[in-house]
This record gives sequence, C-alpha cells and structure tokens, in this order.
Amino acid sequence: MSDGAAPIHSALARDEVLLQGSRHPLAARLSEGLAAAEVAVDERVVLLVSGGGDSMALLVLMAALRGRTDPTLDSLAVLSVDHGLREESAAECAHAVSVARTLGIRRAETARVEVARTGNLLDAARSARLAAVERFAAREAIGTAILAHHADDLAESILIGLARGAGLASLAALLPRREFGPTLRLVRPLLGARRAELRALLEEAGIGWCEDPSNAMHARGGLRSDPALAALVDSIALGAGRLAEEARGLLEWRDAEVARILSGVAPGTAVARELLAGAHYSLAKPLLKAFARREGIELPASVASAIVGALESGDRAPKRYSCADGAVVEIDARKLSFTRATGRRG
Repeated sequence: MSDGAAPIHSALARDEVLLQGSRHPLAARLSEGLAAAEVAVDERVVLLVSGGGDSMALLVLMAALRGRTDPTLDSLAVLSVDHGLREESAAECAHAVSVARTLGIRRAETARVEVARTGNLLDAARSARLAAVERFAAREAIGTAILAHHADDLAESILIGLARGAGLASLAALLPRREFGPTLRLVRPLLGARRAELRALLEEAGIGWCEDPSNAMHARGGLRSDPALAALVDSIALGAGRLAEEARGLLEWRDAEVARILSGVAPGTAVARELLAGAHYSLAKPLLKAFARREGIELPASVASAIVGALESGDRAPKRYSCADGAVVEIDARKLSFTRATGRRG
C-alpha cells in the first residue's frame, strides 16, 4: 500500500471524495474518452480494478462521473482479478473491492483465476484475466469493460513493441476501443492521462493503492527505473495518442485490403505464389496468416516470417514448414498449399 493513504472510512468522506473527483480535470478527460469510445452516460459497464494506482484512480473518477447522473451507481460494476501469483494479491484485490463498495458500487467482487506457469507468464495472466472479465460481463449482461491504461502505458508499449520487431502493430498496441469476443468490448478512456496525474488524484483524495513489485522485473520496469529511458517515455507519451490513432487507421485499411484479396481466392484452393510474393511487405505476412487461418491453421510468428522471407528471396525450390499443431505449409515454384493435422489440404 502507498504510504500515507488509507481506505474511505465514512459516508461524509465518501461524498467528499466523489465531489472532489467530479471537479478534477481528469474527470473531464475521462468523460471525453468515454464519449470518443461511444460509451453512453447511462450504459452499464464493468471496471477492471487491480488495486494498483492506475485502476484505483479510474475507480474514483468513474464513480464521481457516474454519480452526477446515477447517484445509486447501479450502472457500475467492479471486478478485481486475483492471479494467485503473489501472496499479497488476494489482499490487494480485497482492498480494491472494499473501496469500490465504500464508494457505493454494490456489484464489486474478486475473481480468482489459474495462470499457466509455462511459457510467457505475462501473456498467460492477461489471457486468464480477460477470460474472467468476459465471464463476469456475460453473467451481469454487461457489454463494456473499462480498463485503466494511460499515456505512459501507451508509450511503453510502443517502445517495447518496436524493440521486438512488432512494426506498425506496436503503435496500436493499446487502442481506445476494441471488440473482445462477440458480446464484449474493451475501452481505455484514460489514454490521454499521465501516470503521475492519476496517483496525484489518489493522494489528494487520501486513497491508498498497491504497487506490484514484479513490475520491476519486466521490460516496463526497466523503462521506469532508468532515468534516460523514463525521460524518453515521458516525451513519447505526449504525442502517443495521436500516433496510435494514425496507426489504428492504417491497420484498419490493411485489414480491409487483406479481406478484399482473400475474397478473390476460393477457400480450399492453393494460393498462387506470386500473389504473396508480389504483395507489399506490410500486406504479405497478414495476408499469409489470413489464408492459413481460413484453412484452419494458426501460423506462429516465426513460421510466418520464415515463409515471407523465402518468398522474397526468389528461391523457387520446394520448401516445407511445420507448425506446432501438426499443420504444414508447402511452397513450390507456383503455389502455396496448406495441410491441417487432420489431413485436409488447401
């Protein structure tokens, strides 16, 4: 828990916190972010609150904002996901739920999830968390989940993605709004806010938050602890939102172009080599993955990169690429063909 901050202890303190939050400049920015994501002022939403500074600030701001038109706060729900990866996590989730209920949000609970300890732990935790949110939203008939990502998160994601060779996708890693499954959308209305501003709000309100020490062990921790890198993140964060919007527009155009090309080739047929070899680099890999996916094959990034590299090299000798699930992609001088593990061949 942060030093000098405590949970809310009385109804009077609650009213003061909500009034203070509703008048804070961040409340106006949150309102703008929600409107841009087309979240109605009376729409039922679930807030994903971990107990950390970012999500606790989101909790206070959303409660203050909704309190203007919905004094009962029945349009808000809170879910705190306990990944069970640290001893402190249960207490942190309990703190988040306690503050939510004290603010007047009746539907606030913790969801305990199991996280696979093999492979990428962060990815596994994220998948488990989002699955828990999807289950909760379905149960409560809620179509929108609100996340607390902000401008610093966006800047860090851009740098990490570029370092990993993610290309244009790294610029749109955190979108203001995206569909997640058939019935749920994820909204990030605080991408115009800064981490320091959110924590300052909590300090002014006297509300505690929790710091996850494991953050320092990952790439983001290095970006925050190194003064030079932190200054770089700070500079990028100032314009990261506009950059992400432009990248999102370009990715939407790319996806539409991939769909157009895909529609011109009948399913279950081999794909002409020249169709992919002649495509611009920005289209080649997503187009290849789209053709494979249509045949029931998910291409790992490494396999997709190897195939695109082979096509670009001009080497027309037959090649065969195996995927982890037993699927195979074959290239010869004229075509690409896809074979699923079940034996179906494109």
